[in-house]
Order: sequence, then structure tokens, then C-alpha cells
Amino acid sequence: MKLFGKLYITMMCVILLSYMVFGNILVQTAFQTMLNRETERSVEEMKIFQYALVASLEGLPKDYQATDIAMGEIARSIQQSLNNSQSALVIYNKENQMIYQNSTYQSDLIRKIEDIPSAAWQIARRNGHYYMESLCKTPDNKEGYVIEIHREIDHIYQDRDKLYERYLLMLVVVTVVSAAVLFLFSIHFTRPIRKLSQATRAFARGDYKSRVRERGQDEVAVLGQDFNQMAGELEESIVKLEEDARRQEEFTEAFSHELKTPLTSIIGYADMIRSMEMSQEEIVKSSDYIFSQGKRLEHLAKKMMEISYVDKQEIEVQKIEVVSLISQVQKMTEQVLAQKKIRFTVQVEDGVLHGDRDLLLSLFSNLIDNARKACQEQGDICLEGNPEPGGYHFCLQDDGRGIPEDEIYKITEPFYMVDKSRARKEGGAGIGMTLCQKIIALHHARWKIQSELGKGTKIEIWFGDEEEKGAEDHEQGHP
Repeated sequence: MKLFGKLYITMMCVILLSYMVFGNILVQTAFQTMLNRETERSVEEMKIFQYALVASLEGLPKDYQATDIAMGEIARSIQQSLNNSQSALVIYNKENQMIYQNSTYQSDLIRKIEDIPSAAWQIARRNGHYYMESLCKTPDNKEGYVIEIHREIDHIYQDRDKLYERYLLMLVVVTVVSAAVLFLFSIHFTRPIRKLSQATRAFARGDYKSRVRERGQDEVAVLGQDFNQMAGELEESIVKLEEDARRQEEFTEAFSHELKTPLTSIIGYADMIRSMEMSQEEIVKSSDYIFSQGKRLEHLAKKMMEISYVDKQEIEVQKIEVVSLISQVQKMTEQVLAQKKIRFTVQVEDGVLHGDRDLLLSLFSNLIDNARKACQEQGDICLEGNPEPGGYHFCLQDDGRGIPEDEIYKITEPFYMVDKSRARKEGGAGIGMTLCQKIIALHHARWKIQSELGKGTKIEIWFGDEEEKGAEDHEQGHP
């Protein structure tokens, strides 16, 4: 059963049961009040008659012997004087024999009580009517007469029946009204839950934008807020997973392509040497090509190992003198830059970095090597560095061919190359910038890439102090 049905039935049962219990209590209380009032009235009437009878007997001469006949006449006279036609009167002598009766009603109350107290009463039903029966005994010095008064009290039970009829009518009205009100209330109360269920099903079908409207501060509203927060986090995670899957797929395709080209060449030339009669010059040429493609695969494997190494390791932070670090970078890149007669200008001021020396050497070596590949013969590369409040700033600029503005954000993706033919000719595989990004992230630094086709590329890197690392995110030259 749904929550709506459970809520509706439960509240209906509670309301009806409460109304039935308290309604019966009210009717019974009203009935008992009327009955008690009638009992008090009957007993009071009996006592009045008793006092009048005793007073009449005391008024007789002392030598007068009251007989049963005389007592009957006295009782009739008293009843007429009291002018009470609603009550029937019976007088019994000390042998419990009836000596006076003004009605045909027969009561058994006197036979039920062995020792008659000062007053006794009962309610009896005879011939479909209800009667209040009460009796009392006169004082012993008055011959021990017993007075019995009985009166019809059908009106009390009729009033009770009318109350029950009205109560049942009201119960029907309350049931109908409560059913309608509770139906609307249950619909309204469970509406946020239904909306939440619909949003959950939509989210499960792939609509990751599905949310519920947040209204109120009750538990259901808090549940909706929690769902929206969870959905937002899940949407971000799913988008990230999809993006990671896309990049992984592109990485696999690119990596397979990068392996396929040199392997095809190696296998082809090796097969030629193995199966064909070739001159020494042709063999040397084929061997050189096999060697160059093998070195290319070696370079690719080395870069992949570096990326894997950076992803898995935790760096050991140490203080590094900037001038010493850049001097070592110059020595590492001097030979490859000389091959294209590129002028490498370095202007760095004294300063200290906090990080891993080997990773920083790899960072600057890759950046300079990428700048070399972008430059023509006799190009220019300039590296500047200066301390700033809270860190150190580097700026590497070249006068190479540049990068299209809409492709700047892609250069950190594995195997991405702006000019694939030129990059492969220069011995690149499109992994260097990916490695640079990971090293910068590992050092909690940030960088910015600006480039213009035909004018060159400018890369700025900001390193923070050790206590400030992790306070800033990576910044690239894309939205």
C-alpha cells in the first residue's frame, strides 16, 4: 500500500475511533446525569412524603391506635395535598403487607431487600417501560411502615435514544467531511514525496538535471534539499566520469595510433631486410629508419613512465634555489636548442621554490622543448623569473608559430598536437604538456597560456610559498 493510502486510512481510523469513543462517553455521561437527577428527585420526593406521614402520625392523640385503614386514608390525604400525580404510592405494614396503593403497578423491590435501610431504589423495566422504584422505612416508633414510590422514567431513555440518533447523524457527517478533508490533506501532504519520486525516476532514466522544488523547512523539505544536493553531486561526478571516459577513449585511440605508425615502419623495413636482396646502402638506410622509429617508441615509453610516476608518487618538498635550477635546465636543453640555432635568453632573479627538483627540471625541460618545436630555425625563446609577494613568477615566451585560440585548452590532453606532422617530425608525441600540467598541479602552482598564430606563445607560472600551497587552483588560458 502506498504512503497516501496508509496515511489516509490511519488518520480516518484515528478520527472515527476517537469520535466514537468520546461521543459514547458524552452520551452516557449526559444520560447518567439525567438518571442521577431523577434518582435524587425520587428519593427527595419519598423523604418529603415520609416527613409528612410522620408529622401526621405525631398529630394524632396519644391514645389513638392507628390501623392499616387509617394509614391508607392518611397516605391518600397527604398525596392529594402534595398534588403529585406523576408518582405512584404504596404503603406496606410491618409484615410487608400492602395497605395502600393508588396504581396497579406491582414492584418487587421490597421482596429483594431483607433488611430495609433508610432509603433504597432501583430501575426496573416492565411492559416496555422504565420505572424508578424507591422505598424507605418509617421510624420504629411509627409502627414500622414502609413507603414505596415509583414513577415512570421513559423520557430519560427517550432522551438518550435521541442523543444517540443525533450522535449517529453527526458521526455520518463527520465521516463524510473528514474523508473529504483528509483526502485533500493526504494529497497535499504526499505531493512533495510524489514529486521527489518522479524526480528520482527521471534521474534514474538519465535526466541528470532533474530536481525538486525546495519549499518549507519540514522533514520532507529537508529530504528534497538532500536529494537536490545529492543529485547535483552525482551529476558532477557523472559528467566528470563521462569526460574521463571520453578522454580515456581518445587517449587509447591516440596511443594506439602513435604505436601503430612506428611499429608498421619497423616491421616493414625489418621484413625487407629479412626477405629481400638489398644493397649495403639500402640496408643501412632501412636500419637507420628502424633505429629512428625505435628511438621514437623509446621516447614515448619514457614519457608514459614519467606521467605514471608523477600520478603515483608523493613529492618530497625541499627548498630549491631558482638560479641553480634554471642553470641546470639550460645545460639540459643547450644541445637540442643548438640544433636549430635557437637563442635562449634567461633572466631570473634570486628566489626559492618549494618542491621536487627532478619534477621541476622535467617541467621546464618539457616547456622549453615544446617552445623549440614551435620555433623556426634561429628562433628566440626567453625565460624570465622574479619573486613576488607570497611566491615566485616565471614567464616563458617564444616567437614560434603559435596555437589557435580555440585549441589552447586542448594542449594538455594526452597525444594532442596542434600540427601532428611537424610534431612527429620533431620527435614529439603530444604528452609533454600533459606531464607539465600534472607537475604544476602536484606543486599546487597555477599557470596561464596565451598564444597567437604566427606570433608565438607565452606561458606564465606562479609558485606560492609552502604554507600557501593548495590555496589556489590551476588556471589555464581557456574559459
